Amino acid sequence: MVNLAIEAKGLRKTFVSGWIRKRQKEALRGVNLSVPEGAFWGLLGPNGAGKTTLLSIIANLLIPEQGEVLVLGRDLHKNADAVRRRINLSSGHANFLWSLSVRENLEYYAMLYGLSGNKRRQRVDDLLALFELQEFAKVRFEELSTGTKQKLSLAKSLVNDPALLLLDEPTVGLDPDVAHRIREAVQSLHREKGTTILMTTHNMKEAETLCERIAFIKDGRIKAVGKPQDLKEELRLRDTISIAFSGTVQAEALRSLQGTYGIQMSDSLCHILVDDHHKRLPPILDFFMGRQISIHDLRIQESDLEDVFIAYTK
Repeated sequence: MVNLAIEAKGLRKTFVSGWIRKRQKEALRGVNLSVPEGAFWGLLGPNGAGKTTLLSIIANLLIPEQGEVLVLGRDLHKNADAVRRRINLSSGHANFLWSLSVRENLEYYAMLYGLSGNKRRQRVDDLLALFELQEFAKVRFEELSTGTKQKLSLAKSLVNDPALLLLDEPTVGLDPDVAHRIREAVQSLHREKGTTILMTTHNMKEAETLCERIAFIKDGRIKAVGKPQDLKEELRLRDTISIAFSGTVQAEALRSLQGTYGIQMSDSLCHILVDDHHKRLPPILDFFMGRQISIHDLRIQESDLEDVFIAYTK
């Protein structure tokens, strides 16, 4: 039996705004989500889909009107203090005590999680080193660049060595090199410590690279959950292999190859629609070489997670 880090059932959350004419916004409409311990999952969806609301409920920052949440096997509301000690959250829109330095902010949060004395100082030193923040240790938060603020946010989220880490747009607005280093740090954390991670992002390449499974949310409902490749197959999204050649090719013979879904043929160019070009390209090349057909050019157009995202958000 698989142990679950997150088990959400029937979550509903409505926000009310306005005074005279009150407006209601249903952020979550019966969300069910189960994330196994040790997994790295992505939570994707358009703006306003309910991603941040769901993460905030799991982090016990918001209370739903309906539904229940088990976090690391415990009822979130009945065991709030015990759960909080084992989870943490990092937001891409970092907001800390502006007048405190980087070290002082980390010391403050370490103290809130019960670390004291040498143990607290060592933990802060380790986090400063991990995220290359030593040179900014005495710099006040308000004076930091966006990238350095985000590194501080991630450092804070690890101060209690969490079993469950929630990441809300962890690389939003960052320079590519800073974003790359943050992704490496998150990957290393998951790989070496087995930390369960649930991450929201609008960066489809980031999600496809980091996440084992993807949950798509739209209009407050989970639309699909699965591996990126499985979701592509479910939506019948295909890769296209385009080959320029010299010689005679029989389209029917190409169609007989496994995983081939369509052929478009002209005098010296064919477009082959396949389920997965990684699997299908070798036998296609064998097909051409076995018939001594010269290949002059080969191009691949791969369907990716962005295509899946567009399909689920239509």
